[in-house]
Amino acid sequence: MKALLVDDHGLFRHGMELLLSSRLNFDQTLHACNSDEALKQQADNPDLDLVLLDYNLGKDLGLDVLTKLKKIDPALPIAMVSGRDDPEIIFSALGSGASGFIFKHIEPDDLVKAIHHIMAGGMYVPESMVDSFSGETDITEGDIYSRQVQHIAEVAKRIVNEKNLNLRSQSEIELEMNAALNQLLEELHEERSRLTALAFHDELTGLANRRLFLERLAQSMRSARRNHSNLALVYIDLDYFKEINDSHGHQAGDAVLVETAQRLSDLVRETDTVARLGGDEFTIILTDIPRHEEMRMFIDRLHHSLRQPMDLGDGTNWQPTASIGVAVSNGQESAELLMEKADRTLYQVKNQGRDSFAFDLPAGMAH
Repeated sequence: MKALLVDDHGLFRHGMELLLSSRLNFDQTLHACNSDEALKQQADNPDLDLVLLDYNLGKDLGLDVLTKLKKIDPALPIAMVSGRDDPEIIFSALGSGASGFIFKHIEPDDLVKAIHHIMAGGMYVPESMVDSFSGETDITEGDIYSRQVQHIAEVAKRIVNEKNLNLRSQSEIELEMNAALNQLLEELHEERSRLTALAFHDELTGLANRRLFLERLAQSMRSARRNHSNLALVYIDLDYFKEINDSHGHQAGDAVLVETAQRLSDLVRETDTVARLGGDEFTIILTDIPRHEEMRMFIDRLHHSLRQPMDLGDGTNWQPTASIGVAVSNGQESAELLMEKADRTLYQVKNQGRDSFAFDLPAGMAH
């Protein structure tokens, strides 16, 4: 068998030649360090069995070389080789007709398997990039890259699995690959949107989570300082919520949390933020609040709403109560200090018997 190595680093080419001859039984390995040399080698050797092509080829673009080589021989297996593992690079290589994508830091045994796979007519994407994440169930923003690679691998396998590329025209391969990659990009866009939502919102209730709450609180405090207005931070705990989980199960507890989130959301303005910090701990950021009398009326309505009976989903109703602590600020103190004030006010209510609300007002604000 005959291989062509196209790379501008001679040391890499010679190391690859040694592996091809000792582990893969290649009889002859040709070398090229740029586009012109690669095209000449192909013209002089129309019986090439494999090309390993560097993505970064000095002043030449590896993808351009790939296109030129495939135009002359559409069925020629060409694997793109790169030290970079950017998903966009993998997209470009596969979309341009590469039979696989191989990392330069790949282990020799894995390289042998990759070349065997390509020579058998398959399309290779490193399995390690898929397997290392296949067992994870928690999705975080940092997993987006791994999910992209996993999608690439799945699409590549779906397109070329058990198909003989030698019997298909280059145009057919490119059309099918482009259609699959377009679908893949749509899937990744949806995945990215979903992961963003997970990163900033509570999965059960859909409310802002702690991360988004902290961002919104910082924004609201900056706005209050700039506009010389006030904001209120409202801390809410459902009284004796643990008893629901203990007596009726977590499904009933989840139903209570979802209903509470809905009641809070129904009462606030679009400019306000409702968040779930964890468990039965909710908070509201009220921006540009009016006078204390009007704010007290709002908190009274909020307290009344939370005391309405709830259906636990098992045929029983529960009479909830809530403890509420409110800290008002003009944005001059730190967010941490405002949170401490709201928390301290909430626990004053709890220590005085629960099922009520209290305020921490700045000096000079009318009661």
